[in-house]
Amino acid sequence: MHLGLLLGASLLPTMAMAQAPAAAEAEAAASSIIVTGQRVEATKVAADAIAFGNNIQIVSSEAIAASGASNFAELAQFLIKGANIGYSPDEGEYTIRLDGGGDRDTLVVLDGVPLYDRGPALEDIWGSTTIDPHMIERVEVFRGGNSLFFGSNGGIGVISLVTKRPDGTNKVELGASYGEFNSRELWGNAKFALDAEGRHSFMVYGSSQQTDGPRIFAPESYVDNVAKAGGIQKYPLNRNNIGVKYLWKIDDDTNFRINGQYTQIEFQDPFPDNETFSPNRVRYPIVDFSIDRRWSDAIYTELTGYWSNPRLNNTETFAETCTNRAGCVDVKGQPIRFGDATGRSTPYPNKGFGADSKVGGFQERGLNFRNTFTFPKLVEFVAGVQVVSYKDDSDPVFPVGDASTTITGLYLDARPVIPFSPDTKISLAVRTDFAKSFDSKTIWKFGFRQPIGPFYIRGNGGTSYSLPRTNELFSVSPTQVGNPNLQTETTETYNGAVGFSKAFGAMQINAEVGAFRTDISNRIQGTSGLTPNTWFNNSAVTEIRGITADMDFILGKQFTANINYTKQRARLAGTDLQINETPEYMITGNVAWHSANERFHVTLLPRYQGPEYATGGGNVRQPDGTLAARFRNNFGNYFVMNGSIAYWAGDERQHRFQLRVVNITNTKYAERYGYGNMRFSSAFLRGEIAANSDAYFYGYEFEGKPRAVYASFTTSF
Repeated sequence: MHLGLLLGASLLPTMAMAQAPAAAEAEAAASSIIVTGQRVEATKVAADAIAFGNNIQIVSSEAIAASGASNFAELAQFLIKGANIGYSPDEGEYTIRLDGGGDRDTLVVLDGVPLYDRGPALEDIWGSTTIDPHMIERVEVFRGGNSLFFGSNGGIGVISLVTKRPDGTNKVELGASYGEFNSRELWGNAKFALDAEGRHSFMVYGSSQQTDGPRIFAPESYVDNVAKAGGIQKYPLNRNNIGVKYLWKIDDDTNFRINGQYTQIEFQDPFPDNETFSPNRVRYPIVDFSIDRRWSDAIYTELTGYWSNPRLNNTETFAETCTNRAGCVDVKGQPIRFGDATGRSTPYPNKGFGADSKVGGFQERGLNFRNTFTFPKLVEFVAGVQVVSYKDDSDPVFPVGDASTTITGLYLDARPVIPFSPDTKISLAVRTDFAKSFDSKTIWKFGFRQPIGPFYIRGNGGTSYSLPRTNELFSVSPTQVGNPNLQTETTETYNGAVGFSKAFGAMQINAEVGAFRTDISNRIQGTSGLTPNTWFNNSAVTEIRGITADMDFILGKQFTANINYTKQRARLAGTDLQINETPEYMITGNVAWHSANERFHVTLLPRYQGPEYATGGGNVRQPDGTLAARFRNNFGNYFVMNGSIAYWAGDERQHRFQLRVVNITNTKYAERYGYGNMRFSSAFLRGEIAANSDAYFYGYEFEGKPRAVYASFTTSF
């Protein structure tokens, strides 16, 4: 158990001593790799990526448990370097962004299943919100372009989650927690063998989370009529997950796995400028399978597949207002002025109650057939085909059609061995995707790694693309309309680094300094503060330039520390302004102390967020005739730190008590900054505010969680 804590605490930012697994070690789906002089598990894809110049960070289940994260956004904020969160972790909607990227070029996959939102007709479905942190065995973070093996939308990075699974043994894990905002969690899993040899084994698992939720928006952020109609409310969230997994060890060289799970999440999502009531429900079933076989030392085959069908329905209401210039009577029988709220609410079209709450969703299927051919001392090839097909699965009331988009990708990765320098690792890869919507697209990727004693040099680069989502093309509502003329977004990225790893007796030091460069063309963006909003391709190239610095310090088995720094300049070509919701820099760390008997554990997770901007409020014409956003707000420059104290009891330290504190310093900060307008305000309805005036627009914070305390207990047997 201590090994996982040690590695998780350091976050393994550079994987400094990682080596590619030998052929015999690659027989299983997971490979054992050397990190800081010790072995950890990683998928073969991750182990290979490390060997050929990628920066792979692995976060262990022990590190996740020590953080006490109750959702994946909290996990990413404090354990994944360079990660920035869109929306709020305490709201039912959020995305994870790496190295200056946006929602569409950091791909999150769960056991090979992409959680990318295809854009159903109703509105976006944020797949990452359904993840149960307690079921994660490890997180493998692929930095830099990684669309070659994972498909589109991995142009800046991929976050791959590997969950716990049956392995032919018997074990039960149970846990519970309680804390601020009446937050309750129960979780557990049980794996058991069906035969003496452990060739057939099952796992059942599930979790349940309920919380009243912290305040997301300050009362003063609400438009007057929205507040009068009951818009100021709590933000409860419920997430429930259940699943079953099966392993069949067909023989010593072949494994078959299948998993079926269902997740349902319910949350409130009213925005302070217009919605008075907004309960949302996401239902997310997933079925995935894999089969892998080692035919010989030279040939290894993997086949994976999945089906998912996320669906969302919600109720969104707006304030009823007095339309009689002589005045009206509100729900309490009191006289009110023209333009004031009556106290009643009216549903938006297709977002009413019961049968009037229409469903938006999509179906997606995928297959990936991958083969590794190894010719010792000469070359290794990885070749395969990936097919992804998705279509809208929304209620017929939405006029978007249900035609399937099918993308077939062929890829080849060549890894030659250089006779005069066998330690040099080089990867040259290409992929071509075919689809009716765009004919064909070819992307490429390269990587290299050169060890020099305790030092190394690494680098990689690649291209990717992102198709417009269904809702960006075809949505029609009072607040959003689609743009059927959107073009494909393309990404080109490079990164490299110099690293060092060396042990000095009981002390281990790993360090790396690197840089990255990304250009995004035809970036798909949304307007803000308009009625309605829409999407457009930005004709200016988004230029992202950054530097990174990481250091691990490990002293024996009792003390570990990590600090990492990411600075990113993200601007439209020809401008000097940092793009929205992209921090100029982030500093995060992980400091852990473990008692000599491995009973007591203390973990601190500090994070400093540099300047981060939001720009919106509609456009205003400048003296030179150009259009610019009315407002620009810096909601960054804050420090927040989480921490936990744990005690492990029992002969095998299997009973674990933990006290977790979120936002120890009780910092008041914003996770995000949004812009709204006054179209529901009494002043606008009475004509006191014009639709094109500065007073019509305003900004508001998505508040971060205040100091909060949680207690938890886990046990295994």
